[in-house]
Amino acid sequence: MIEEQIERNYLEIKSKSDLEEVKKPNLNCEVSKVYPPDFQLNKFFYKQVGRDYHWNDRLAWNDKKWTDYVSNPNVFTFVLKENEDIAG
Repeated sequence: MIEEQIERNYLEIKSKSDLEEVKKPNLNCEVSKVYPPDFQLNKFFYKQVGRDYHWNDRLAWNDKKWTDYVSNPNVFTFVLKENEDIAG
């Protein structure tokens, strides 16, 4: 059996004072919080972004597990849109 070490990093912001405002790169760009939570969107991002990074531990999750995950009050999803199209 081959062992592979996997390192997972998370972005955590503990205080608003840790944030620095920067100039918006494009007037047609907008970042918004997804509300209400949408497990299908999180699942889509996980598959699309994770493909290049070999994310696979959540691929077996059923819809209930995804719904439970995005319903956690400590989990937030933000979407970057450019001209109303999802960009990230």
